[in-house]
Amino acid sequence: MLKQWIKRGAGLFPASVETAMRRRYRALRDDRALGRAIRADLKRYRQASGLLQPGRRQVLQAHIIKSYHRVEKALALPDPRPGFGEHAVQLLLGEVDDYLTHYGADHCVAGALNTLDEYLAFNTSKGVDVSVVRGRVDALRSRSGLAANPAHGGTRLTSRSEILAAIPVGMDAFFAHRFSVRQFAERTVAPELLTEAIVMAQKTPSVCNRESGHVFVVKDKARIAELLAFQNGNRGFGHQADTLLVVASRLPCFHTVGERYQHWIDGGMYAMSLVYALHALGLGSCCLNWSVEPHEDAAFKQAAGIADDYTVIMLLAVGHLPEHDFKVAQSPRRPIAEVMSVL
Repeated sequence: MLKQWIKRGAGLFPASVETAMRRRYRALRDDRALGRAIRADLKRYRQASGLLQPGRRQVLQAHIIKSYHRVEKALALPDPRPGFGEHAVQLLLGEVDDYLTHYGADHCVAGALNTLDEYLAFNTSKGVDVSVVRGRVDALRSRSGLAANPAHGGTRLTSRSEILAAIPVGMDAFFAHRFSVRQFAERTVAPELLTEAIVMAQKTPSVCNRESGHVFVVKDKARIAELLAFQNGNRGFGHQADTLLVVASRLPCFHTVGERYQHWIDGGMYAMSLVYALHALGLGSCCLNWSVEPHEDAAFKQAAGIADDYTVIMLLAVGHLPEHDFKVAQSPRRPIAEVMSVL
């Protein structure tokens, strides 16, 4: 109504009044759009997260990973308290029991049982009677059919020298030469390279190691064009990309009110790891922003065939770097004083 009134009254008021009226209209329009978007986010978190649906497979997986990571963290302390974590261990045993009953054995059950093996070994070495827990763990392992694997769950020994030896020389140059690439060679990116980058990105820190990050890979050119039509930041170069990656975060991995924004945080960290993994493998990429309104997000997911319990973090145009010299945006960085404060 206000917009129509402004249009009809164009030229009847001084320019300054019309400008003020237009600004007021835009403010009201944006405020209403913000309200709709927040309500849509609230609805999605209620429906897709684990907050109100604790029995779903992905949600129970997240609970198990969170629980056994509590045990892992304690085992990694300088001097763990003998007999620690009684409540956490009982909770974990119950979750694994429930999971085996409904879904069977998989990687999260393996991680939990292997962590519990180390918990038992530690407490036994300290003279703590853990016979009751051992009985339950043995019963669960027998039901799972999984062999013990100390390398999958619990802790591992490492050293300063081992960690430093794995850091490449010249990391400052590595970071400085990661650009958003908007020119690509006409070469196919091998699926094996993409898989390697995604595996590297799996080391991204995530809340309680729940790994909500997920990558949808699109290789078909017609499909890439269809999906890039939803994103206007790729004009002039998107058609050159050999591969489109849709980086997402799984909402069922989060199950508390305090975690209502964690899918964005973990998903963003995962996306950045993936970008640097692609860079380390000699591939070019360009981050394509996905800050859209709910109706645009829904339309994209429908076209892509992505379920609504995934939060789309960003799109990534990926391809081989050109053989010839090519231009990239310099994008000078802020002065250090603007990005660092000493408290």
